[in-house]
Amino acid sequence: MICAVHAVIGAALGKAAKHPGKAFVAGVASHLIGDLTPHKDLPAKVETPLLAVTVLLILLRFGWKSPEFWGAFGGFAPDFENAAWMWGITKPEDCRFPSHIGNGKYHAPALRTAAPQLLLVVLCLYYLLRPAKK
Repeated sequence: MICAVHAVIGAALGKAAKHPGKAFVAGVASHLIGDLTPHKDLPAKVETPLLAVTVLLILLRFGWKSPEFWGAFGGFAPDFENAAWMWGITKPEDCRFPSHIGNGKYHAPALRTAAPQLLLVVLCLYYLLRPAKK
């Protein structure tokens, strides 16, 4: 799944969790579910800046102590091990996150379009940015 999508889903779960620690755990759990769902991945040269902008916007909007930030961080943190082997720091067989082990053996099949992920991002952003009920 696109890393920025993992982050936005994690941020939305963080808002629901209302606690940074619970938000982080929910974000990590959502990463596994996202990876097990059929999706489109993008090249690292596209994903990296997209993730950077997404995380920056979450930080600016909610702050680093917020459950939204920690949910987002939990959402994309498992992909650090993917980045490590892509950069030659580790080997693919060193991955330990369940959807990353076996060189993607348990990863969902690829889709040709990112449209389902875009729809999910729109729904999460609506939840994140809607005014609080009084």
